[in-house]
Amino acid sequence: MKKIITLVAFLMVFGSVSLFGADVTSRIDLLKGEKWWGIFIAGGKTMPFEAPFERVDIDRGRTQMTPLLVSSRGRYIWSPEPFSITFTGESFVIESPLGEIKAVSAGRTLREAYLVCCHRNFPPDGNNPSPDLTTAPVYDPYLELGFEATGEQLSDYADRILQAGYPAGTLVVPAGWQSSIGSYKPGKHVADDFGAWVRSLHEKGFRVMLTITPFVSGDGTIFRRYREEGMFVSRPDSSVVMAEWTGGYSAFYDVTRPDVIALLQENLSQLRSQYGVDGFLFDCAGTLPYLQFAQGGGREFLLRWSELSGDCNFCQYTISRGNGLVPYIHNLRLNLDFNWDFLRRVTSDMISANLLGYPYTVIGSRVSKLADLDQIDPKVFLRYLQLSSVMPVMNIAFAPWRISDPEVAASCKAIVNDRARLGAYFEQLMTESKRTAEPVLRHLEYEFPRNGFSNCEDQFMLGSRYLIAPLLDGKNSRMVRFPRGIWIDASGKRYRGPLVTTVTASNDHVLFFESEKEARADKEGKPIIESNNKRYY
Repeated sequence: MKKIITLVAFLMVFGSVSLFGADVTSRIDLLKGEKWWGIFIAGGKTMPFEAPFERVDIDRGRTQMTPLLVSSRGRYIWSPEPFSITFTGESFVIESPLGEIKAVSAGRTLREAYLVCCHRNFPPDGNNPSPDLTTAPVYDPYLELGFEATGEQLSDYADRILQAGYPAGTLVVPAGWQSSIGSYKPGKHVADDFGAWVRSLHEKGFRVMLTITPFVSGDGTIFRRYREEGMFVSRPDSSVVMAEWTGGYSAFYDVTRPDVIALLQENLSQLRSQYGVDGFLFDCAGTLPYLQFAQGGGREFLLRWSELSGDCNFCQYTISRGNGLVPYIHNLRLNLDFNWDFLRRVTSDMISANLLGYPYTVIGSRVSKLADLDQIDPKVFLRYLQLSSVMPVMNIAFAPWRISDPEVAASCKAIVNDRARLGAYFEQLMTESKRTAEPVLRHLEYEFPRNGFSNCEDQFMLGSRYLIAPLLDGKNSRMVRFPRGIWIDASGKRYRGPLVTTVTASNDHVLFFESEKEARADKEGKPIIESNNKRYY
């Protein structure tokens, strides 16, 4: 009898959609002075939310989203399944197939809301990306070399990086490296001996990351072989969905099927064991318009796609839809031109992503065609590198030698080579994050609650130790808001907060300030991230 009652209750709450065909609508009113962040991991609305926005369906959005919101008043909203949400300016209106959605009170601050939600709903599993991804740059030559870059072109690109005085790092191989799209077999245009080619890059100090997509050429043997086995995403009439993307019209693997996952993971494992490939950049952006046809919808497809990395911690994903705190790097690509607006948005989105459980992140730039690179203001590129130097991963998508201004070029090289000084600290923060769920980049409201920082989106903290105030225009000075305490710049000058003042920087450095309190704790052998020891769960 007890089992029957439980089943009935389950159906009443969770089975309302299938039985009666309607989602449940919930209304959550804002508290006085309450600020909210959530939903949009990157490329969405400006946060904290102030302006109303119309209905957003998380499962169908073409940007990266998650069913999570956190507030400055210690509340959070979370669902294990996607929902639709509208913001009126005073309330959130949520439509969910799981029944009523409520705001959970977890404490009094943004930090408490975030940590309690993480540990209750998607706790860290003790894994995180390889430290090698944080200490050296990731070079992505797609814009320079194109979809079908040859091995000779890629090797020359690596050589030119070193000749320009830049450090070796990770070299991303564009998606056209396969003999045929969907085979996961190296093509002869890359190298006759692919393993030897990978080893040659290793000898130069580079790691190799292959771009992986779910696409399969519609005119090849792979398509003909697996079509009959139903391994591709198909419409209700069983016709295979053909997606338009960079590599041409293609089918794409239905990764919701266990046999497809097994096949792809076997191929990935072979690329690592047979050829010495270090890791992968998983990119399925071209599938987004067609995921309505996938079994279980877009969320299920992207969730399974995000699991392909398996035991490999040397990976990036451009699109995924899993929970936060996963052990790979999220490449939060923005559909914006490479300009000053892009830089300001990058800063805000990176802070927001860390508040939503995505501490291992990088934001890649977008340029519509290679010729546009010549139109970019060199100072934009300089500021982008400065900002990248204080991100968990330093991503470089443009050939540094394109900078014609000698002074700017010298500054760019200094910035990239100086990145290594923060490598150990980033590794420490990521090690802490995999245990505590603490963000790597932290909103000032997160570290200093109720001090007037809720709307500060152009500064952030690296852990608890460094205050970062990036330059986001062509000027070498900016207004900096200092929290309480003593803050020390690169020259040793001290600033006593709370304080708002103009600070000038050289081109070679991003504006950063060390907390005297945290520096003293480090010298005394105490944990730098002291506050992480407090448990909220």
